[in-house]
Amino acid sequence: MIGDDDDRTVFQPGMGEESERTVFEPAGTGPAAQRSAGIQPGDVLNHMFVVRRFLARGGMGEVFEGANLATDERVAIKVMLPALAADPNVITLFKREAQTLTRLHHEAVVQYRVLAMEPALGVLYIVTEYIDGTSLSDVLSTLRPDPAALGALLRRLASGLSAAHRLGAIHRDVAPDNVLLGGGELSRAKLIDFGIAKDLDPGTATIVGDGFAGKLGYVAPEQLGDFDRALGPWTDVYSLGLLILAVARGADLGLGGTLVDAVDKRRAGLDLAAVPVPLRGVVERMVRPDPAQRLRDMDAVRAALDAAEVPGATDRHPLRTWWIAGGALAVLLLVALFFAFRSGDDPVGNSTAPVVAKGDVVQQARSAIDAALPSVGCTWLSITDIKAQGGGIDVALTGVAGDPGQAQNEISETLRDRGSSARNIDFADVALITPAGCAALDAFRQIRATGRSWLSVPLRRFEMRQQPATSIYPGKLAANALVLIDIADPSLDFALFGIEPSGRIEQILPSRTAFTAALRASRGGTPITDLGNDRYRMQIDLDHAGWSGVLLVTGKGPFDPAVMAPPLGARGSEWRDRIATLAGERGWRTDMVWFESTAPRAR
Repeated sequence: MIGDDDDRTVFQPGMGEESERTVFEPAGTGPAAQRSAGIQPGDVLNHMFVVRRFLARGGMGEVFEGANLATDERVAIKVMLPALAADPNVITLFKREAQTLTRLHHEAVVQYRVLAMEPALGVLYIVTEYIDGTSLSDVLSTLRPDPAALGALLRRLASGLSAAHRLGAIHRDVAPDNVLLGGGELSRAKLIDFGIAKDLDPGTATIVGDGFAGKLGYVAPEQLGDFDRALGPWTDVYSLGLLILAVARGADLGLGGTLVDAVDKRRAGLDLAAVPVPLRGVVERMVRPDPAQRLRDMDAVRAALDAAEVPGATDRHPLRTWWIAGGALAVLLLVALFFAFRSGDDPVGNSTAPVVAKGDVVQQARSAIDAALPSVGCTWLSITDIKAQGGGIDVALTGVAGDPGQAQNEISETLRDRGSSARNIDFADVALITPAGCAALDAFRQIRATGRSWLSVPLRRFEMRQQPATSIYPGKLAANALVLIDIADPSLDFALFGIEPSGRIEQILPSRTAFTAALRASRGGTPITDLGNDRYRMQIDLDHAGWSGVLLVTGKGPFDPAVMAPPLGARGSEWRDRIATLAGERGWRTDMVWFESTAPRAR
């Protein structure tokens, strides 16, 4: 397990008999003790990462615990085994793994940080987040998940694999020993060890070529030679179905043995009695031997969960966060100082509302982009306009991005993979967020909700103007931004937060009760106006130029600012997992709107 201090190791997969499953053994014994001295505890890699201790040996590399010297963040460092380092095919696979997975940002997949070469030691290595967790295979016999927890596990892992598939890679080794449970909790499961992931480009070779990869116990029939060896997302669908069956049984499935045994056991069919109804019907469609009759991808798996109304595994009310680049907000400590009343008509229109044109072609492109956006790292993006034009797709987006060029490339690749071409990807309304804000961005994106927006603005930019004597900035230049809140469910509690481009988060209002008190206290000159039907308009006065964000969190309170808005140095993987866990327990959903205050134009 990564992150334990008991000197146990992980990632030693076998490739044949069932008895050769991942082995956990004390450091200093077995094959791990004979590892090469490529790197050792105390080594510093590229003046960036210090090596602290050896953790494990895997199929292609060794894993060490380390730390980022600049931030002191704990990391895992995966170094290629010296015996393989001289093989250019191995190096190609190692690099391809990193190039794919450093682009993958999902709460159910271990986060890859960087691929680098240490010139002095001559080692190629990958840095990932460090997970304090237990291997699913180690606790399989002790788990007794209820149907909701089992369905939620399937949903979570299917979502992570879907993100990987959109980037063009399949895992091919989805098995209990390649799932870590953060804090030992199923709700924090993360997929690890994509070392044998294969690019979906049929012209791309890997170290394993088109042959077998993975351990026999959980591989799909096509990996064993059946059905013309046609591999794709459906291959991971089968393996994930077996994994869920194993968790339901609380035991390994015994589908390994020799290659002939493994083939025969799959052809004989599977006993799914341990899987609760209605989840059983979904799993049955996942583990059909013939890929043509199987659920074809992870999106189909999630749609099947929705249709079956599996408790705890529905996307009907998923979680969503809108992350906005923001300039320094006005004083946030007192609501009365943050908001200033402005009378007038309701804002007209919602600039986040998509404009759909040209029928199915546009809708298909929209669906493809919406599905890809959650895996684009350090971004929060949403479509404001999309249309077919000149044989291609024109799309305009709004939100924030740490690397707009990379985000544009990923969206373009997504459209190309779905048979469309991007004629123009407009990022004019996408603001730049600093790298320091990415940790918070990635944490909130993991609980992103779909569907209608609760927050909207009539404009994306508000010009600063001289304020009247009744303003909180009398005689000064300030922008008067209008934000419409449309919750339409008085039973939901909520909180409001402000966000800056640095990633700083400040609580504005802690609860619906506080919001209602502020509304009552300011009637007749209020910064908040009740529009009826749980809809409100508020004005935010900003005495600076720049981007600002407002975050709305709904669900069951309290919304502890220590959890929602920790300092910048306390936003590692443990914080992201904490957000995800609480969101699952309390039904949290989030939305955000962003806008820019601009300097006065010359008249």
